[in-house]
Amino acid sequence: MATRKNTGDAPEERLEADRRRLELLAAQCGEEAGLHRPLNEIVGGVITGIPEDTDLAQALSDRETSDLLVHLLDQNREQVERALERLREGAYGICEGCGRRIPEARLKFQPAATRCVECQAHWDRLNGRTA
Repeated sequence: MATRKNTGDAPEERLEADRRRLELLAAQCGEEAGLHRPLNEIVGGVITGIPEDTDLAQALSDRETSDLLVHLLDQNREQVERALERLREGAYGICEGCGRRIPEARLKFQPAATRCVECQAHWDRLNGRTA
């Protein structure tokens, strides 16, 4: 089970640190996977005809997985940025959905939360996301 560091930082400091960490992870993952390089460089040559090489299939699969991971990291970073924006507006800790206070325990565990658990679950269902 993953644990979060509890540094006792103010929400803004913790959110900024999370944002920087997510940016770095996305950049490292994309670089390691070669997402910014042509596919033929990754598989070691020019792709011609219909490839029968399993290395190409693996490279395509790995690239798709890495691309998805980078996308998820970017979504998490955007959520952190949204929470930072709400903090600067004085709305941090207020649910975007129902307007009630987000419980302190939720914010301690998930500082980037902008919705209470009930509203987040509803939003996830509407947007086809699962926990």
